[in-house]
Amino acid sequence: MTSFRVLGPLEVWHGDVLVPIPAGRARLLLAILLLRANQPVTADELVDRLWDGEAPNPDRARATLQMVVRRLRQALGEANVVRTVTRGYVADIAPGALDLHEFRDLVGRGRLTEALALWRGTPLSDVRSDVLHTEDVPPLVEERLAVLQRRIAADLAAGRSAELVPELRSLTREHPLREKFWGQLMLALARSGQQAGALAAFQEVRALLADELGVDPGEYLREVHQEVLGAASESRGRPIAPRQLPADVRSFTGRHEEIVVLDRLAGDVRAAAVVAITGMGGLGKTALAVHWAHRVAADFPDGQLLVNLRGYDHDLRPLTPGQALTHLLGGLGIAPERIPIALDEQIALYRSGIADRRILVVLDNAADVAQVRPLLPPGAGNFAVVTGRNDLRGLVALDDAVLVRLDGLSPAESVDLLRRILGADRVDAEPEAVAELVRVCAGLPLALRVAAATLTAEPGSVAEYAAALRSGDRLAELAIPGDLPSAVRSTFALSHRKLTPTARRLFRLLGVVPCRDFTTESAAALTGVDRAEVRRTLGELLRAHLLEQPRPGRFVMHDLLRLHAEGRAEVEEPEQERERAVDRLLDFYLHNVDRADRVLRRSRTELPLTPVDDTVPLLAFRDHRQVVEWLDGEFGNLRALIGFARDRGRLEHAWQLPTALWGYLYLNSVWVEWWALNQIALEAARRLGNRFAEAVSLHTLGSIRRNTMRGEEALPLLHQALEIRERIGHSHGVNTTLSELAGAYQALGRYDLAAEYSERAIAGRTEQGDLAGLVVSLNNYAGTLLLKGDPEQSLEVCLQAVALSERMPGELDFGAVEETLAQILVRLGRLRDAVDTYESILARGTDSWSGLNLVRLHANYADLLLMVDDPHAARTHLVRALAVCVERGLPHEADIRARLATVG
Repeated sequence: MTSFRVLGPLEVWHGDVLVPIPAGRARLLLAILLLRANQPVTADELVDRLWDGEAPNPDRARATLQMVVRRLRQALGEANVVRTVTRGYVADIAPGALDLHEFRDLVGRGRLTEALALWRGTPLSDVRSDVLHTEDVPPLVEERLAVLQRRIAADLAAGRSAELVPELRSLTREHPLREKFWGQLMLALARSGQQAGALAAFQEVRALLADELGVDPGEYLREVHQEVLGAASESRGRPIAPRQLPADVRSFTGRHEEIVVLDRLAGDVRAAAVVAITGMGGLGKTALAVHWAHRVAADFPDGQLLVNLRGYDHDLRPLTPGQALTHLLGGLGIAPERIPIALDEQIALYRSGIADRRILVVLDNAADVAQVRPLLPPGAGNFAVVTGRNDLRGLVALDDAVLVRLDGLSPAESVDLLRRILGADRVDAEPEAVAELVRVCAGLPLALRVAAATLTAEPGSVAEYAAALRSGDRLAELAIPGDLPSAVRSTFALSHRKLTPTARRLFRLLGVVPCRDFTTESAAALTGVDRAEVRRTLGELLRAHLLEQPRPGRFVMHDLLRLHAEGRAEVEEPEQERERAVDRLLDFYLHNVDRADRVLRRSRTELPLTPVDDTVPLLAFRDHRQVVEWLDGEFGNLRALIGFARDRGRLEHAWQLPTALWGYLYLNSVWVEWWALNQIALEAARRLGNRFAEAVSLHTLGSIRRNTMRGEEALPLLHQALEIRERIGHSHGVNTTLSELAGAYQALGRYDLAAEYSERAIAGRTEQGDLAGLVVSLNNYAGTLLLKGDPEQSLEVCLQAVALSERMPGELDFGAVEETLAQILVRLGRLRDAVDTYESILARGTDSWSGLNLVRLHANYADLLLMVDDPHAARTHLVRALAVCVERGLPHEADIRARLATVG
């Protein structure tokens, strides 16, 4: 068992052995990942944090980050938990393996003394980082102090006043401006018979606050002062404090960050007095509100009120404010005959009844802000928690509320919830099946609870049940017979029926296609309406928490909500309209990907694009960077849509989309996925009987094999493509495949054939007037001549390519022509000229270079730097080459590592 400790000096234990972690950035990296355990952290954020916001050159920083990660993994050894994910890293921490998680879990179960015992000092005190200790550590310290205040409040309520006095005197010295500790000290002194000491403490803190902050004691201290003076006797005639909370959920799991926020806000009388917990149905908003209310009930001695506002109910209408106030006033002991009829008078009576008290009000299942606002409690001592599926932003605007938005549980939290309900033995007996069940339920607490209840009541293994959910009607299975509120589908239906007709249509159509996220433009294409209307409709779905917006402009739907949308579309949308929506979206992606590829590549095969509907938005791309950013954001959707297009019989889209992605996939060296996508393209082309498309796909597959150093497999694919292109008279395609064959033969060391195919490609492209393609062919030919041992002729050919490329600035990979020139200069012994050429290339930037060309650039320059006796600079460029290999999964990694080892 490996355990990690951050609540004090950083420690890693593997069994009973302390694992030494090196000082410096490796130690800081581990600290950052542990504080975000089980959450991906991007490489960019890690670079920023590791250099305290003053990172060096981005390329150098990312390369150094790779080395820091390797050093950390080596130090951890068998205790390694650092895993590479897309664009970053994550620390995979098992339940109970991190003391911070254990602390929060114990706090959640009310075991405050045990939780506080886990603290060994200031968190991560032996990790050097200004940013860490100004941004990450203070919230942890604040979290501990909030728990400590709660533990002291519980001890006071249990009558342990006298023994608390020494601890509280120490805490007031350590935190002299924290009024809560002073108030608790006054209570402990007064309740242990030391009223004079309590009054003296009040005078001391009043003087301290005036001197340090220029303020008077807050509401809480003033209330304690009145109690000490005996003013509490005035309240003896008040009604009995209401206790309306339902039973706590014993299996409550997770939500540690949200609980910390609630604790902080409720503990500071100067902070917001209203918190709105929002999120989609089934996330456990009510469970969180009730669980937290039980945790802090002792902090609200005048009572806890709760009313279900029925904003989303299967059978009943939402409560009116008047109906809710009648319930709340009854809880305060107001007899029904004393409750006025007029709403204004009800509000006045309610506010008067709780103004000078300390009451927690839980307003559950709110429909909208108008229903909630009359029910908010006045007075600094009161606190309201509102839950609702609407985002309730109006409470923020006019009532100083704080929004707490819930997401699904993490995989670790989901497993923990199942363990609490099913028992550890059953969960641990089928870990893979449990992980699959968690994926099927997509982190939705309601789905997980229904699944666990079903497994508890019915025979069968977790694996069988998870497989049934995956293959069947998942939403129908995630229901308990006879208990409508527990059904996931009916929970979603409540949200769906509250939408406007326009929003309901968009919601349904979003379930028709397999996209992982949407933009305003793609949603407009799907629905066939203008972007302004779609933008408004997306806003409505966001406010209803039927969509999330993880980053500006991109909208995501929960997996189970997507199934619900798909089901509603099948029932409520005519088949013809569903098919038209699919066609519009596929056309949107095909035409815009083709536009993007035109920016990336000047020499390309023109596609016979499908006709496009006038309602489909066509994007204008300014430059290479904007193209790459757009395609980065859409690649997950494109990957899903290509297979979807094949399966739905949209075969033209199925072969043209991978083809239009050629420039982007080559730039990013996405070899495995590129191969898979073009296998789909080849299948679609052959099903269509389209020889042109078949040749395009065969050529691309051959190119992928050549670029992944599998030249013998590339040759038959490329020769098939060449044969078809010659037969159908596709001149541009013939020249492109000739050039690719030249590269394949060159990689295999068959230079005579490489030269032959290069010469044919050069002749064809010259005749065709394809200048961009001619530069590529001349560059390849120059490289072949150099390898054949003819640097003089190679220089002549290369200079022709350089001259042509200068007439077309900004083209992808034309920098590679200058890199070939540098290699020729090296062979001719003109080392200084070669160095100058490399520096010129690097000075202009390599953002548009493919991964393969970047590796070749840095590796070849490193060789030259060793020749001019600069091993330090050579190592820097080999490190950069290695970083590109690792990041993009290139097959040159082993070779670069071996070369690095020789440099030392």
